[in-house]
Amino acid sequence: MYDCIIIGAGPAGLTAAIYLVRKKAKIVVLTEDVGGQIKDGPLIENYPAIEKITGPDWASKAHEQAQKLGVEFKMNDKVKKINQAAGSFEVETESGQKYQAKSIIIASGKTPRRLNVKGEKEFEGKGISVCVTCDGPLFTDKTVAVIGGGNSAISAALELEKYAQKVYILNLGSELIGEEVRIEQLKKSAKVEIIPQAKTTAVLGNQFVEKLKYKTLSADRKDLATKEPFDSAQGREKEIVVNGIFREIGWEPSTGYLENFIELSPTKEVKIASNNSTNIPGVFAAGDVTDVAQKQLVIAAGEGAKAALSAWNYFTK
Repeated sequence: MYDCIIIGAGPAGLTAAIYLVRKKAKIVVLTEDVGGQIKDGPLIENYPAIEKITGPDWASKAHEQAQKLGVEFKMNDKVKKINQAAGSFEVETESGQKYQAKSIIIASGKTPRRLNVKGEKEFEGKGISVCVTCDGPLFTDKTVAVIGGGNSAISAALELEKYAQKVYILNLGSELIGEEVRIEQLKKSAKVEIIPQAKTTAVLGNQFVEKLKYKTLSADRKDLATKEPFDSAQGREKEIVVNGIFREIGWEPSTGYLENFIELSPTKEVKIASNNSTNIPGVFAAGDVTDVAQKQLVIAAGEGAKAALSAWNYFTK
Protein backbone atom coordinates (compact mmCIF):
# COMPACT_ATOMS: atom_id res chain seq x y z
CA MET A 1 0.00 0.00 0.00
CA TYR A 2 1.43 3.32 -1.11
CA ASP A 3 0.78 6.62 0.63
CA CYS A 4 0.21 8.24 -2.75
CA ILE A 5 0.10 7.28 -6.43
CA ILE A 6 1.06 10.05 -8.83
CA ILE A 7 -0.31 9.66 -12.36
CA GLY A 8 1.91 11.43 -14.87
CA ALA A 9 5.51 12.67 -14.89
CA GLY A 10 5.33 16.12 -16.43
CA PRO A 11 6.31 19.24 -14.44
CA ALA A 12 3.38 18.86 -12.02
CA GLY A 13 3.89 15.14 -11.41
CA LEU A 14 7.67 15.37 -11.05
CA THR A 15 7.41 18.29 -8.61
CA ALA A 16 4.78 16.49 -6.55
CA ALA A 17 6.99 13.39 -6.43
CA ILE A 18 10.02 15.40 -5.26
CA TYR A 19 8.01 17.07 -2.50
CA LEU A 20 6.48 13.85 -1.20
CA VAL A 21 9.62 11.69 -1.30
CA ARG A 22 11.47 14.37 0.70
CA LYS A 23 8.79 13.91 3.36
CA LYS A 24 9.62 10.17 3.39
CA ALA A 25 6.25 9.24 1.93
CA LYS A 26 5.92 5.91 0.13
CA ILE A 27 4.96 6.89 -3.43
CA VAL A 28 5.02 5.60 -6.99
CA VAL A 29 4.76 7.51 -10.27
CA LEU A 30 2.80 5.78 -13.05
CA THR A 31 3.56 7.25 -16.46
CA GLU A 32 3.96 6.50 -20.15
CA ASP A 33 7.03 8.75 -20.40
CA VAL A 34 8.81 11.55 -18.56
CA GLY A 35 8.42 15.25 -19.21
CA GLY A 36 4.94 15.56 -20.64
CA GLN A 37 4.48 18.53 -22.98
CA ILE A 38 7.67 20.23 -21.79
CA LYS A 39 9.88 17.46 -23.21
CA ASP A 40 8.86 18.64 -26.69
CA GLY A 41 9.33 22.31 -25.88
CA PRO A 42 11.96 24.60 -27.37
CA LEU A 43 14.00 27.11 -25.38
CA ILE A 44 12.59 28.15 -21.97
CA GLU A 45 13.56 31.65 -20.83
CA ASN A 46 10.92 32.46 -18.20
CA TYR A 47 11.62 29.94 -15.43
CA PRO A 48 12.96 31.74 -12.32
CA ALA A 49 16.69 31.30 -11.54
CA ILE A 50 17.30 29.46 -14.83
CA GLU A 51 18.12 31.99 -17.54
CA LYS A 52 17.89 29.54 -20.44
CA ILE A 53 17.11 25.84 -20.69
CA THR A 54 15.49 23.59 -23.28
CA GLY A 55 12.32 21.64 -22.50
CA PRO A 56 14.04 18.24 -22.78
CA ASP A 57 16.87 19.39 -20.48
CA TRP A 58 14.43 20.65 -17.85
CA ALA A 59 12.53 17.34 -17.91
CA SER A 60 15.76 15.34 -17.74
CA LYS A 61 17.11 17.31 -14.77
CA ALA A 62 13.81 17.07 -12.84
CA HIS A 63 13.63 13.32 -13.53
CA GLU A 64 17.23 12.82 -12.42
CA GLN A 65 16.60 14.77 -9.22
CA ALA A 66 13.54 12.65 -8.43
CA GLN A 67 15.46 9.41 -9.07
CA LYS A 68 18.34 10.50 -6.83
CA LEU A 69 15.85 11.14 -4.04
CA GLY A 70 14.48 7.62 -4.46
CA VAL A 71 11.20 8.16 -6.33
CA GLU A 72 9.85 4.89 -7.79
CA PHE A 73 8.79 5.15 -11.44
CA LYS A 74 6.67 2.64 -13.37
CA MET A 75 7.25 3.56 -17.02
CA ASN A 76 5.65 2.79 -20.39
CA ASP A 77 2.28 1.92 -18.91
CA LYS A 78 -0.98 3.81 -19.23
CA VAL A 79 -3.58 4.09 -16.48
CA LYS A 80 -6.82 2.35 -17.47
CA LYS A 81 -9.07 3.13 -14.52
CA ILE A 82 -9.25 4.04 -10.85
CA ASN A 83 -11.41 2.16 -8.36
CA GLN A 84 -12.33 3.41 -4.92
CA ALA A 85 -12.30 1.04 -1.94
CA ALA A 86 -12.88 1.62 1.75
CA GLY A 87 -10.26 4.16 2.78
CA SER A 88 -8.05 3.57 -0.26
CA PHE A 89 -7.85 3.52 -4.06
CA GLU A 90 -6.81 0.96 -6.65
CA VAL A 91 -5.24 2.07 -9.93
CA GLU A 92 -5.25 -0.41 -12.82
CA THR A 93 -3.01 0.03 -15.87
CA GLU A 94 -3.49 -1.21 -19.42
CA SER A 95 -0.86 -3.91 -18.84
CA GLY A 96 -3.03 -5.35 -16.05
CA GLN A 97 -0.93 -4.14 -13.11
CA LYS A 98 -2.79 -2.94 -10.02
CA TYR A 99 -1.54 -0.52 -7.37
CA GLN A 100 -3.16 0.47 -4.06
CA ALA A 101 -2.75 3.80 -2.25
CA LYS A 102 -4.27 6.01 0.41
CA SER A 103 -4.33 9.00 -1.97
CA ILE A 104 -3.88 9.92 -5.62
CA ILE A 105 -2.47 12.91 -7.47
CA ILE A 106 -3.69 13.19 -11.07
CA ALA A 107 -1.08 14.94 -13.20
CA SER A 108 -1.60 13.25 -16.56
CA GLY A 109 -1.41 16.50 -18.52
CA LYS A 110 -2.62 16.82 -22.08
CA THR A 111 -2.18 15.05 -25.41
CA PRO A 112 -1.82 16.67 -28.86
CA ARG A 113 -5.09 17.42 -30.63
CA ARG A 114 -5.53 15.60 -33.94
CA LEU A 115 -6.37 17.02 -37.36
CA ASN A 116 -8.78 14.13 -38.09
CA VAL A 117 -8.09 14.22 -41.83
CA LYS A 118 -7.37 11.59 -44.47
CA GLY A 119 -3.82 10.26 -44.26
CA GLU A 120 -3.08 11.52 -40.74
CA LYS A 121 -2.96 8.12 -39.05
CA GLU A 122 -1.07 6.49 -41.92
CA PHE A 123 1.75 9.06 -41.83
CA GLU A 124 2.19 9.39 -38.05
CA GLY A 125 5.95 9.08 -37.58
CA LYS A 126 6.40 9.06 -41.36
CA GLY A 127 6.52 12.80 -41.82
CA ILE A 128 3.86 13.92 -39.34
CA SER A 129 5.28 15.01 -35.99
CA VAL A 130 4.33 16.95 -32.86
CA CYS A 131 7.90 17.43 -31.63
CA VAL A 132 10.08 20.01 -33.40
CA THR A 133 12.86 19.56 -30.86
CA CYS A 134 12.96 15.83 -31.56
CA ASP A 135 12.40 15.77 -35.31
CA GLY A 136 13.31 19.21 -36.65
CA PRO A 137 16.90 18.26 -37.63
CA LEU A 138 15.51 15.41 -39.78
CA PHE A 139 14.14 18.01 -42.20
CA THR A 140 17.37 19.87 -42.93
CA ASP A 141 17.15 21.52 -46.39
CA LYS A 142 13.62 20.16 -46.85
CA THR A 143 10.15 21.72 -47.04
CA VAL A 144 7.84 21.51 -44.03
CA ALA A 145 4.42 22.74 -42.97
CA VAL A 146 3.35 23.84 -39.51
CA ILE A 147 -0.38 23.53 -38.83
CA GLY A 148 -1.62 26.08 -36.30
CA GLY A 149 -1.69 29.77 -35.53
CA GLY A 150 -0.81 30.20 -31.86
CA ASN A 151 2.39 30.51 -29.84
CA SER A 152 3.27 26.82 -30.21
CA ALA A 153 2.99 27.07 -34.02
CA ILE A 154 5.05 30.26 -34.04
CA SER A 155 7.76 28.67 -31.87
CA ALA A 156 7.78 25.56 -34.07
CA ALA A 157 8.20 27.60 -37.25
CA LEU A 158 11.06 29.66 -35.78
CA GLU A 159 12.82 26.47 -34.69
CA LEU A 160 12.28 24.77 -38.06
CA GLU A 161 13.61 27.81 -39.90
CA LYS A 162 17.08 26.83 -38.63
CA TYR A 163 16.93 23.55 -40.55
CA ALA A 164 14.36 23.62 -43.34
CA GLN A 165 14.67 25.17 -46.78
CA LYS A 166 11.03 26.32 -46.68
CA VAL A 167 8.48 26.59 -43.87
CA TYR A 168 4.74 27.01 -44.51
CA ILE A 169 2.41 28.02 -41.69
CA LEU A 170 -1.20 27.02 -42.32
CA ASN A 171 -3.36 29.07 -39.99
CA LEU A 172 -7.10 28.49 -39.74
CA GLY A 173 -7.52 32.10 -38.59
CA SER A 174 -6.80 35.27 -40.51
CA GLU A 175 -3.97 36.35 -38.17
CA LEU A 176 -1.40 34.58 -36.01
CA ILE A 177 -2.08 34.89 -32.29
CA GLY A 178 1.02 35.10 -30.09
CA GLU A 179 3.94 37.26 -29.02
CA GLU A 180 4.25 40.14 -31.46
CA VAL A 181 8.05 40.08 -31.38
CA ARG A 182 8.11 36.47 -32.55
CA ILE A 183 5.45 37.07 -35.19
CA GLU A 184 7.58 39.89 -36.59
CA GLN A 185 10.56 37.52 -36.71
CA LEU A 186 8.52 35.14 -38.85
CA LYS A 187 7.30 37.84 -41.19
CA LYS A 188 10.87 38.99 -41.81
CA SER A 189 12.09 35.50 -42.68
CA ALA A 190 12.62 34.71 -46.36
CA LYS A 191 12.06 31.02 -45.58
CA VAL A 192 8.62 31.35 -43.98
CA GLU A 193 5.32 31.67 -45.85
CA ILE A 194 2.15 32.21 -43.84
CA ILE A 195 -1.09 30.94 -45.41
CA PRO A 196 -4.08 32.41 -43.53
CA GLN A 197 -7.57 30.91 -43.32
CA ALA A 198 -6.31 27.53 -44.49
CA LYS A 199 -8.05 24.34 -43.37
CA THR A 200 -6.04 21.12 -43.79
CA THR A 201 -8.07 18.42 -45.57
CA ALA A 202 -5.66 15.57 -46.39
CA VAL A 203 -2.09 14.29 -46.18
CA LEU A 204 -0.76 12.45 -49.23
CA GLY A 205 2.28 10.32 -49.96
CA ASN A 206 3.63 6.82 -50.53
CA GLN A 207 5.93 5.61 -47.75
CA PHE A 208 6.38 9.14 -46.36
CA VAL A 209 4.56 12.48 -46.51
CA GLU A 210 4.78 14.10 -49.95
CA LYS A 211 1.88 16.56 -50.17
CA LEU A 212 -0.61 18.41 -48.02
CA LYS A 213 -4.07 19.39 -49.20
CA TYR A 214 -5.97 22.32 -47.73
CA LYS A 215 -8.95 24.53 -48.39
CA THR A 216 -8.40 28.24 -48.47
CA LEU A 217 -11.35 29.96 -46.80
CA SER A 218 -10.65 33.39 -48.31
CA ALA A 219 -9.81 34.51 -51.82
CA ASP A 220 -6.13 35.28 -52.47
CA ARG A 221 -4.52 37.17 -55.36
CA LYS A 222 -4.49 34.12 -57.62
CA ASP A 223 -8.18 33.52 -56.97
CA LEU A 224 -9.02 37.14 -57.72
CA ALA A 225 -6.99 36.98 -60.95
CA THR A 226 -9.14 34.13 -62.27
CA LYS A 227 -12.29 36.25 -61.90
CA GLU A 228 -14.14 33.08 -60.90
CA PRO A 229 -16.80 33.25 -58.16
CA PHE A 230 -15.32 32.41 -54.75
CA ASP A 231 -17.51 30.64 -52.20
CA SER A 232 -15.98 31.27 -48.75
CA ALA A 233 -18.24 28.63 -47.20
CA GLN A 234 -16.87 25.91 -49.49
CA GLY A 235 -13.39 27.35 -50.04
CA ARG A 236 -11.05 26.28 -52.81
CA GLU A 237 -8.90 23.17 -52.44
CA LYS A 238 -5.17 23.54 -53.01
CA GLU A 239 -2.08 21.48 -52.30
CA ILE A 240 1.56 22.07 -51.48
CA VAL A 241 4.55 19.75 -51.75
CA VAL A 242 6.06 19.08 -48.31
CA ASN A 243 8.37 16.53 -46.72
CA GLY A 244 7.13 17.02 -43.18
CA ILE A 245 4.12 18.27 -41.24
CA PHE A 246 4.22 19.54 -37.66
CA ARG A 247 0.87 19.51 -35.87
CA GLU A 248 0.61 22.52 -33.53
CA ILE A 249 -3.16 22.89 -33.06
CA GLY A 250 -3.37 22.58 -29.31
CA TRP A 251 -3.83 19.89 -26.70
CA GLU A 252 -6.64 17.94 -25.03
CA PRO A 253 -6.76 16.89 -21.35
CA SER A 254 -5.72 13.28 -20.77
CA THR A 255 -8.82 12.42 -18.76
CA GLY A 256 -10.47 9.61 -20.70
CA TYR A 257 -9.74 7.16 -17.88
CA LEU A 258 -11.40 9.51 -15.37
CA GLU A 259 -14.86 9.81 -16.90
CA ASN A 260 -17.59 8.48 -14.58
CA PHE A 261 -15.06 8.60 -11.72
CA ILE A 262 -14.39 12.26 -11.02
CA GLU A 263 -15.96 15.64 -11.75
CA LEU A 264 -14.71 17.15 -15.01
CA SER A 265 -15.31 20.56 -16.54
CA PRO A 266 -17.20 20.99 -19.85
CA THR A 267 -13.77 20.93 -21.56
CA LYS A 268 -12.91 17.61 -19.84
CA GLU A 269 -10.41 19.15 -17.39
CA VAL A 270 -10.34 17.97 -13.76
CA LYS A 271 -12.15 20.45 -11.53
CA ILE A 272 -10.09 21.38 -8.46
CA ALA A 273 -10.39 23.57 -5.39
CA SER A 274 -7.72 26.05 -4.26
CA ASN A 275 -5.87 23.25 -2.40
CA ASN A 276 -5.92 21.01 -5.51
CA SER A 277 -8.55 18.69 -4.06
CA THR A 278 -11.24 17.18 -6.31
CA ASN A 279 -14.80 16.20 -5.52
CA ILE A 280 -13.47 12.85 -4.21
CA PRO A 281 -11.69 13.01 -0.82
CA GLY A 282 -8.14 11.73 -1.18
CA VAL A 283 -7.88 12.50 -4.88
CA PHE A 284 -5.94 15.61 -5.89
CA ALA A 285 -4.92 17.00 -9.27
CA ALA A 286 -2.33 19.40 -10.66
CA GLY A 287 -1.02 20.90 -13.87
CA ASP A 288 -2.51 21.18 -17.34
CA VAL A 289 -4.97 18.33 -16.75
CA THR A 290 -6.88 20.63 -14.37
CA ASP A 291 -9.12 23.65 -14.88
CA VAL A 292 -6.49 26.04 -13.48
CA ALA A 293 -6.64 29.19 -15.60
CA GLN A 294 -3.09 29.42 -16.97
CA LYS A 295 -0.95 26.66 -18.48
CA GLN A 296 2.74 27.39 -17.90
CA LEU A 297 5.76 25.38 -16.75
CA VAL A 298 6.24 27.41 -13.57
CA ILE A 299 2.53 27.20 -12.74
CA ALA A 300 2.40 23.43 -13.29
CA ALA A 301 5.40 22.97 -10.98
CA GLY A 302 3.80 25.15 -8.32
CA GLU A 303 0.49 23.31 -8.60
CA GLY A 304 2.36 20.01 -8.23
CA ALA A 305 3.90 21.22 -4.98
CA LYS A 306 0.50 22.34 -3.69
CA ALA A 307 -1.11 19.01 -4.56
CA ALA A 308 1.71 17.12 -2.82
CA LEU A 309 1.32 19.12 0.40
CA SER A 310 -2.47 18.69 0.32
CA ALA A 311 -2.12 14.94 -0.24
CA TRP A 312 0.41 14.75 2.62
CA ASN A 313 -2.05 16.48 4.96
CA TYR A 314 -4.74 14.01 3.87
CA PHE A 315 -2.95 10.67 4.27
CA THR A 316 -1.11 11.59 7.47
CA LYS A 317 -4.32 12.36 9.35
